[in-house]
Amino acid sequence: MRLQNMAQPLSWSSRFGQSVALIGTLIVALSSVCAAAAPMDIHAAIRGSDMEAVQTALTDSAELNRADSWGRTPLIVALQQGKAPVVEMLINHGASVSATDAWGRTPLLVATQLKNTAAVRLLVEKRSDVNAANKNDITPLIAAAQTGNREAAALLLAAGAVPDREDNLGWTALMWAAYRNDDAIVKMLLDKGADAAKAGRDKSTALDIARNRGADAPLIALLAAKAQSGSSARPDAAATRPIQPKPLTTATAARLAPTIDRNRMVRGNPEAAITIFEYTDFQCPYCRQGARTADEVMARYEGQVRLIVKHLPLPLLHPMAMSCALYFEAISIQGADKAWAFYDRIFDDQRALAGGGPYLQQVAAGLGVDMTRLEQDLKSPTTQGRIAADLKESERYKFDGVPAFVINGQVIEGAQPAEKFFEVIDAALHQ
Repeated sequence: MRLQNMAQPLSWSSRFGQSVALIGTLIVALSSVCAAAAPMDIHAAIRGSDMEAVQTALTDSAELNRADSWGRTPLIVALQQGKAPVVEMLINHGASVSATDAWGRTPLLVATQLKNTAAVRLLVEKRSDVNAANKNDITPLIAAAQTGNREAAALLLAAGAVPDREDNLGWTALMWAAYRNDDAIVKMLLDKGADAAKAGRDKSTALDIARNRGADAPLIALLAAKAQSGSSARPDAAATRPIQPKPLTTATAARLAPTIDRNRMVRGNPEAAITIFEYTDFQCPYCRQGARTADEVMARYEGQVRLIVKHLPLPLLHPMAMSCALYFEAISIQGADKAWAFYDRIFDDQRALAGGGPYLQQVAAGLGVDMTRLEQDLKSPTTQGRIAADLKESERYKFDGVPAFVINGQVIEGAQPAEKFFEVIDAALHQ
């Protein structure tokens, strides 16, 4: 018997089904290829403490100096995460020691602020700029004085750090050392010719600061003698320059439109034509100056401006900042007057934050806050959601430092003089 061919022509639906299956297989295959070819996110690898992943990212030619969503380079992320082996690995692979984050911090400044002396030594050896400053004009030497890092201060001075550079408060490293009653750094700076007679924006000299802080008698005597005899330091144009507002960066030159939550407090006229958004950290001395400037602006333009506070706590530098932000928002639920009184009290005496949580409770109780309700509101989704929203917005705008202000869409970064605010507001009022 003759066998017949049992194969029958495929129907249209069967052919379509096979085509769809084939296309699906190709898409999966192509996706796998693309995923394999895509460079690994080196920032995520660093944060994940995965050395093998970091090595892979470097092997795949990851962008060593590519900024993340906050504007931080991989080297700066590694420094902030305290990953010493990764820091050394990145530098050995050619990571830039001069590339800054969005706030103008160099890796050397970050290492100094975090008291990472080993990294400071390595970065100095790599010829990092020891006088580069961030948007608050903080240099590594000023940061060393602020944190009491004596070894870092010695390394920086030996590498050519200028003793009399001023920050946005007009304070020098000597003034910060006097503020901390740090006689070792004071002597180190004076030996390098620091000017003991120099005054900051608040007209205080290092001697005035030491006296106000109750410094030891020998330190006060030393500063008094140096101030009376005059400085032997050579004039330095960079150190004695008048404080000028920094130009807007490319990242912040566009007009911004921060979110307005109608349930959050406003200081001043709620219907004012000019809105000032203040991104702040309650433990930051530059934010304290920023708050004072905001007060001056509010008084000058009474009825014409309103202030809205947003939070950008920097816990690596200021461990009480997040708690203060939560207290401020939780207290605001019980009344704007109490919250603004808390705001003023904290900025008036930041030193008292050394008292930690008990001090914040004491302040709140003294303002007549319902403490039982406060404990509940501190943990509420409303309070925590406000902080989270502010942080997300700050990340979108690449505000990685404080204070930062947005005035009718225009950005002012750092503790700038009030005149800069006047300039922006006058222009907005005359539009």
